[in-house]
Amino acid sequence: MLDALLDYKNVALANIGWALLHVWIAIEIEESMGFLAVVVVIGCIFVAAWRSEERLGRRIMLLPSILYLLVLPAVAESLMGEAESSGYEWLDIVGPIIWFVIIPITILASTQEWTGIGVSEE
Repeated sequence: MLDALLDYKNVALANIGWALLHVWIAIEIEESMGFLAVVVVIGCIFVAAWRSEERLGRRIMLLPSILYLLVLPAVAESLMGEAESSGYEWLDIVGPIIWFVIIPITILASTQEWTGIGVSEE
C-alpha cells in the first residue's frame, strides 16, 4: 500500500491538483499575480515530474518538496486556528489538513531513492 501511495506519478498528480486549486486561490483570494506565477511554475514542475521516468521524476519533485517546508509554519498556525481566515470556511478547514498530508508524502516520494521508504520488495 505504501508503495502505491508513494508512487511518483500518483504524488505528482496530487500535487498538480493542489496547484490547480492554488491557481483559484491566487486569483480569487490572494489577487496576486506573483503568487499565481509561483503556483504555475510549481505546477509545471510537477507536470514535468509526472511525464518523466521514475528516477528523474522523483528528482524533479525534490525541489518543490523542499520548498514546501517554507509553508510549514503557516500550516501549523492554520491547524491551531491562529491563522487569518481566507474568507472561505471550507478552505480554512480542508487546506491545512491537505498541506499536512501532502508535504510529508511529497518529501517521502521524492527521497525514496535514498531512503528506501515505500519501495516494494519483489
